Amino acid sequence: MTARHRRWVGAVALPAASSLVLLTGCGVPTGDPAEPIPASDVPFGLATPTTEPAPSTSPTPAPGVPEVYLLAAGDHLVPRGREVLAGALPDRLESVLDELAAGPTSTERDAQLSTALPPEVELDVVEVSGGTATIDLSGSEQVPSGTAGRRAVAQVVLTATSVAGISSVVLTVDGERVEAPLPSGELTADPLTAVDYTEFLTPVEQTPVAEIPAPASPAPSVPAPPS
Repeated sequence: MTARHRRWVGAVALPAASSLVLLTGCGVPTGDPAEPIPASDVPFGLATPTTEPAPSTSPTPAPGVPEVYLLAAGDHLVPRGREVLAGALPDRLESVLDELAAGPTSTERDAQLSTALPPEVELDVVEVSGGTATIDLSGSEQVPSGTAGRRAVAQVVLTATSVAGISSVVLTVDGERVEAPLPSGELTADPLTAVDYTEFLTPVEQTPVAEIPAPASPAPSVPAPPS
């Protein structure tokens, strides 16, 4: 493992039926046959077929749609759905990881969403076995460190495990398996799960800065009365 790789690991380690209004005469003497009212005598609109308006519903994500996890203004991660091509599990996983590596869309950037992943990062699916995906990170010389690096790992793990059939992730860097950081900064060689990174789904509480009162102006001196 090169020094750059070690730095990277420490950082990331009925439609309604139309109906016609049928009208019959009122007050027709008993026994006389009913007569239809001429169309010219029907008030405007009553004989026009009507269609019930379709109920309006708010769009909701389809169940099972994979999600990419992006960094919100509160320094926490939020999911955003992505449509991926149908196919084998590794192909679907690769597709959503490509979406994550591409970063937020222009609309998402306008909503102040960003990513902790470095530019030009490549996320490749090496293997999927028994629900565990091995994902290789490569292609970027910029290495996030500290909390940013841990959030980058969380983005990869949470995004990958949002794909049905993936329950855990193993990370490699340029083909070499590495230990990855947990939110606490501790490194682990165990497969990573979404539960490991739920801490990053909660907005970070900002500690208010205490205001320091301005020093009081000295009281004006009063000259002593003449003796």
